[in-house]
Amino acid sequence: MSDLAGQLDIQLRPDARTVARITSSRPLSAAGVFVGKPVARVAGQLPLLFSVCGTAQAVACAQACEAALGLAPAPSAQAARILLLRAETAKEHLWRLLLDWPAALARLDVIPEAVQLAAQSAEREAAMAAAMRAFLQLRAALGTGGDPFLPGADRIRPAADAVESARAILAETATEQVLGVPAARWLAAVLTPTDLRHWAAQTATPAAALVRALTAAGLADVGRCAIDRLSPGVEGSGLLRQLAPILAAADADDFVAAPHLQGVPRETSPFAREVVRGELVSALAAAHGNGLLPRLAALLTELARQTVQLGLDAEDTDEEVADAAMMAAAAPDAGVGLGAAAAARGLLVHRVAIAGSNRTGGAQVRGYRILAPTEWNFHPAGVVADGLADVAMAWAERRVTPTPAQLEALARLYVTAVDPCVDYRLSIS
Repeated sequence: MSDLAGQLDIQLRPDARTVARITSSRPLSAAGVFVGKPVARVAGQLPLLFSVCGTAQAVACAQACEAALGLAPAPSAQAARILLLRAETAKEHLWRLLLDWPAALARLDVIPEAVQLAAQSAEREAAMAAAMRAFLQLRAALGTGGDPFLPGADRIRPAADAVESARAILAETATEQVLGVPAARWLAAVLTPTDLRHWAAQTATPAAALVRALTAAGLADVGRCAIDRLSPGVEGSGLLRQLAPILAAADADDFVAAPHLQGVPRETSPFAREVVRGELVSALAAAHGNGLLPRLAALLTELARQTVQLGLDAEDTDEEVADAAMMAAAAPDAGVGLGAAAAARGLLVHRVAIAGSNRTGGAQVRGYRILAPTEWNFHPAGVVADGLADVAMAWAERRVTPTPAQLEALARLYVTAVDPCVDYRLSIS
């Protein structure tokens, strides 16, 4: 199956009343192709539609189908889902920190260290390639003894050596290329903005260079705006119960295209998850709001947390229960299920309506909708639209006339920081 991600079109108009105009060509009703198909086939095919965060899509799908059918996976299958979801988040954060952020900062051409960092990319690219291979190895290893994403999946028996090897490579990449020390030690040591500055000054990793570059260029606050957040995770089913009637309504497609709660756009992102923890990101937000430095710190902190979890002893895996901060499910009506996963970029929600027996072999999908984090964050009046208005103001406050290339580079850095799950086109007018 082809990737049906679509594209965002972002127009930045610094002199207009509406500074940022965001439109989308994303085929938000594409999941309708699954109507009439057996549940088991849908669970196997749906993740193939998405080139980004396929594990999160598989988790949300399985959770929704299980809620609708009244099924539960074996503990080992649920543990495999959580492990793969954590590994996918770590892999995605590594990509942003090692490749995307350095390239975006370098485009500004005003931060010598960032330009130098982007030019020295070979080692980071090799490390990222190794991390990608490790993730694929982990996914393959966890699927050899059965499919953990099949609704109601039976006990799986992965090859322990392959699982441990893949987890070790992901943790090693985070340590050597990003944190400079083991993740647990980093989390214990970097609790305040002062700690972060000290770590950045004393550490030779590319991520530390990013922190130094942002602060040296005075970009910590850029993109700051007042946008409410969704719940920090997916714990419980309160939010899913709130979304259930909205996603079942006749105009649900319109809501999915521009989601809101009580008419207010919301943000869902690593920053939104980490800022409520009351530690590093919260302290940075008190000074810089949801600007660039708190967003960068959120990636670092969440990467460290996920890396610690990836390092759990293998013997604990079969006993691990569903982590409420990573996934949730609700069954608002008979034959209807909602599943949620904490994807790398934010909250992902699937809604499925099923007809037939409570066994996957005899059940068919009669309705399917997906609500992705990109639609929340890139809402026409959401966090990116407001943040880009601040980007334009940030250049004006420098008392210089930015070239279109400079303004575009800063806007791209901000879009990278919020991070859509699809390609985008940015134009300045």
